[in-house]
Amino acid sequence: MEEANPTWLNPGMPISIERMMIVTEAQQSRRLPRRQRNEPMEEEEPQEEEEQQHIPPHNTLDMIQMQEAIGRLSQQYMRIQERQEEYHSQYMKHQQEQEEWQLKIMNQQREFESKFFVMQEEHAFQSHESFGKLAQMQAENMRAFKEFTTLQDARYEVQADYNINSQIKLNYIGEHLHNMDPTFPTFDEFFKGKSEIEVSKAMRLEDRVEETMNRVGF
Repeated sequence: MEEANPTWLNPGMPISIERMMIVTEAQQSRRLPRRQRNEPMEEEEPQEEEEQQHIPPHNTLDMIQMQEAIGRLSQQYMRIQERQEEYHSQYMKHQQEQEEWQLKIMNQQREFESKFFVMQEEHAFQSHESFGKLAQMQAENMRAFKEFTTLQDARYEVQADYNINSQIKLNYIGEHLHNMDPTFPTFDEFFKGKSEIEVSKAMRLEDRVEETMNRVGF
């Protein structure tokens, strides 16, 4: 009897022409008696043997069909291989496009970060420069104010001294001029006529001082 599970028909093993051409020992032992049985018949019925020669053997038909099936399987396998290669090519192309897109995004991000850092540094530099200029302007204003107040104090002191001296002179003249020449008016009479003029001068002086202080920002 033939083997229940011959090695050349194990499931999972690839089919090849070499394996399909293998003939088991059981098949060979089965073919030998058939040939022996055919020998007497050849002597008795030569005509039937000639007719059977034109009929292809059953094993040959099976082998042709199996070879055709193998050819169809090979073609199907080749088509599957081509599709698989096409899918793999498309996958690699898509993968490359995705990597290029990610690289482009990363380059854009690095460029944006670089520009942002440059702008931030420029803004910090400008802010620092503006703050420095503002501090310098404040220092200059304070220095100008101190100079102004110093000059103003000195001016007031000089003016006070001048006023005191002038008042002394006026008192002296007012007291003695009328005695020297009765045609000159007394001090009270002279002050009454000139007081409005002096008050107007003093008010104009105060206005100039206030205007100067407003101009320097105080």
